[in-house]
Amino acid sequence: MKKVRINSKNVEKGDIFIAISSNKITDHIEEAKRNGASLIFAEKLASNLEGVIGIEDARLLASKMARFIHSEQPEFCVAITGTNGKSSVAHFVRQFWTSSGRKAANLGTVGLFVDDDLTKTLDDICIPDLTTPDQFSLHQILEKLKSYEVNHFVFEASSHALQQKRLHSVSLSAAAFTNLESDHLDYHMTRDCYFKAKLKLFSEILDPKSPAVVSRDFDDVYNGVTKYNKNIISFGMNSKNCITIEKIRNNASSITFDLVLDGTKFKDIEVGLIGEFQLMNLMCSIGIAYCSGLDPHDIIEAMCKIRPLQGRMELIKETNGIKIFVDYAHTSSAFEAALSAFKNISKGKLICVFGCGGDRDKTKRREMGEIAGRLADVVVVTDDNPRSEDPATIREEIMLSCKKAIEIGDRKEAIKFSIRTALPGDHVVVMGKGHETTQAYGSSVLDHSDQKEILDN
Repeated sequence: MKKVRINSKNVEKGDIFIAISSNKITDHIEEAKRNGASLIFAEKLASNLEGVIGIEDARLLASKMARFIHSEQPEFCVAITGTNGKSSVAHFVRQFWTSSGRKAANLGTVGLFVDDDLTKTLDDICIPDLTTPDQFSLHQILEKLKSYEVNHFVFEASSHALQQKRLHSVSLSAAAFTNLESDHLDYHMTRDCYFKAKLKLFSEILDPKSPAVVSRDFDDVYNGVTKYNKNIISFGMNSKNCITIEKIRNNASSITFDLVLDGTKFKDIEVGLIGEFQLMNLMCSIGIAYCSGLDPHDIIEAMCKIRPLQGRMELIKETNGIKIFVDYAHTSSAFEAALSAFKNISKGKLICVFGCGGDRDKTKRREMGEIAGRLADVVVVTDDNPRSEDPATIREEIMLSCKKAIEIGDRKEAIKFSIRTALPGDHVVVMGKGHETTQAYGSSVLDHSDQKEILDN
């Protein structure tokens, strides 16, 4: 069966090729021709080439054709955007649905969960290692989930995917915006462009009459969403929100609070989560579950059994009175929120191991160094996907604002040192990679799991 391709290398004889605009578009078109493309679409200057059909928007055409080829999808689909918390919110929403007897799935940074099982394949479909897959992979997954009788689906909408119109042909029942910080400025260049890419979920994809879940705690996000949508379900600590939380009590491994949901108060709810920032994720997921038709009492019952996502404030090992966690936080705000939460529950010293990624926003390095120096008692600066940059230079930039830091470039050695340094009552937190199982140096991608290194020491 002939296919529609957006990668010229994958074109086979008779395939249709949609050329996405780039500075190498002519090369891609010529490669597609050599590989036997029967039809080629391209926009702008490339459409003047022989045998090429001119179009207005190649990315949008790719989305529409992906939906045309794979037309089925779960009945209730929700997309979540925002800087932090998307994975946790999607994970919580799926648990609300499955606890209430609905067959559900979620897709994002960690992968694809069908009910409670993480899967790398759906029959012959491999799940791409992207927060939001390309148009054809996404619609193929949606169609396959529908054939599995999955009728509730929630997925993460990254700023890259929204800018590149990967999900512009998905029929959404609702959408959510978690929060906004500066991130991915290596791609979007400015915070404003990054924000506008996020808002495309509401300005270009979600029907303005469908529910939008957003917090009134963040004026810029709330005002941005309400320009395009008036059917708002709001959440947050601000009492003006439809969903809010009161009387928070932090415990060693849980949080107790009162929940206000659409005017009704539910008292003394205990959830097995750490960190008040997780309550924002929880309230966002409650908003999605509520607009999907779940009864508030079913939501409360499911909430008491909620489980955190792998790699998010996750306790990996407890030995000799020392607790060792991993967390995925890699933006300044998420990093500070996570360290603050650990600081609140640690009876002894807080030992923090972290690094910053190469070829990414460099402003985060000094910010995160300052935060670690302020909140942690012991700071170990190590490598975290340096990519094409010099690892030593990245570590040096972090340590400019954290003079007390200990520098151990080898992440395995950094983890080993932090554990052997700890005493009973201390908390060791290894930050930045969470669920990830690789480390990128230059063009090499090496096997590395923080969890495995912790368990081995």
